[in-house]
Amino acid sequence: MLEENIIYSLFPKLSHLILNCMHECEVGICAGRIKLTELTYGCPTVLADNQGKCDRFKVVIPYAGQTLTWEVIFDANCPKEPPDFIFDADGFLPDMQYLPSLNQWDYMDPGSLSRVLVELLAQYKTYQEQLIFASERLSFEYKALIKDTEITSHDVEIYSTRTENRVGPINFLIKLPVDFSRIPAYILKACKVDPGEDAALLLVTFNNPEGTRITPQLYLSPRVENGLGGSSQLRIPGFPDRSCLTEYVQEVNSLLTNKVEQIVQCYEKRRDYMSALLAHFGRSVLEYDAEGFYKVSFLFEWNDFFFMIYIELLPVFPKEQPVVTFQSIYHELKGRPYSESHQTDYPFSPRWTGQEMADRARQFILENIGAFQKTSVRLCAT
Repeated sequence: MLEENIIYSLFPKLSHLILNCMHECEVGICAGRIKLTELTYGCPTVLADNQGKCDRFKVVIPYAGQTLTWEVIFDANCPKEPPDFIFDADGFLPDMQYLPSLNQWDYMDPGSLSRVLVELLAQYKTYQEQLIFASERLSFEYKALIKDTEITSHDVEIYSTRTENRVGPINFLIKLPVDFSRIPAYILKACKVDPGEDAALLLVTFNNPEGTRITPQLYLSPRVENGLGGSSQLRIPGFPDRSCLTEYVQEVNSLLTNKVEQIVQCYEKRRDYMSALLAHFGRSVLEYDAEGFYKVSFLFEWNDFFFMIYIELLPVFPKEQPVVTFQSIYHELKGRPYSESHQTDYPFSPRWTGQEMADRARQFILENIGAFQKTSVRLCAT
C-alpha cells in the first residue's frame, strides 16, 4: 500500500505512531520493514470516504521466510489508549508481563507501537521454538545448532505450519556468521539499491518433523550478492541424506567464508602487482584503476619509437596471468591502431610475489619491443 494512501486514510492523531513503525522499525534477523494493509475504521456508520478516519489496520511482518499478519486496533474516540491486537489463528497468546511498552503505553512517543511489535515478535519467536520441542528430530537439530556452532538463538527464526491433519513445513531461517567487512569497499559500494545490512541468511525447510525432504535456500543482501559476483557465481549444495542441520550450516558457512577469502586474496594480489608495476614505470603511466587494480596503461619510448603498453588483470588473477598488449602510436591495420596481445607466452607463476611478476613483465617488454616495432612497420607499411 502506498504511503500517501496510508496517510490519506489514517486518523491524524495516530499518524506519528504509524509513520515511525513504517520507517524506523526493523524486525527479525533479516532487519525487514513492516508493511501496512487493510486500513479500516470502527465507526458503525457506513461512509463513502474513509479519509482521516482509519484507526485499525493489519501489519505484515517478515519472519522465518514467511510473513505474519496481525491486526492492530486503535479507538479513534480514545486515540491515546494503547491498541488491541488480533493474531493469526495459530494459537499464539502473548504474556502481558513481557510487554512493558504496552503496559506502560506512551502515546506521545512515536516509537511506542514499534517497540510493542518488537516485544510481541520476541514472544512469538519463543512460542515457535517451544512448538518444535514436541518433535525429537527438530528439537535435536535446533539444540545441536545452538550448542555446536557460533550461531545463537538470536540468529535463528523458526516457523512451523500447522493444520488439523499435519505439521509442516517447518522453516529454520539462520543468519550465518560470515564476516563480509573484509570485502573491498569499492565492490560493495557498486550496489545501486538500498544496501541494508550486509548479511547471508540460510532458509532450511523441513517438509515434516521427520525431515523426509529438506530444502535449503540462500539469501544474500544486495551488497553481498554484488560483492560475491552475483547469484550465478554461488551455488550451495543440496541438503545431503542422513546429514544434520549443524553439519549443513557449517558447510554453507565455510563456502561463503572461503569465497570472501578468495575475493580478498585476489584483490590484495592485484594491488601488490599494480604497486610493483607503478614502482617500475611510474613516470610513464597514462592511467590505472586505483580501486580494483584491474588495468594500467603506459607510454614508452625505445630508440625513438613510441608505443603503449596495456596490462589487464582478470578477476581470477593470479590464477590466470595478465594480458599484456603492445600498441603502436604510429601504425594502423584495418583502420585500428596496430597491437599485439600476449597472455600465455611469457614467464608467469601465480606463486610469485607481485614484485617478481612485475620484474618478469618488465623483462618481457624489453625483450620483445624490437620485434614488435619491426612487425608493426612491416605489416602496416603502405
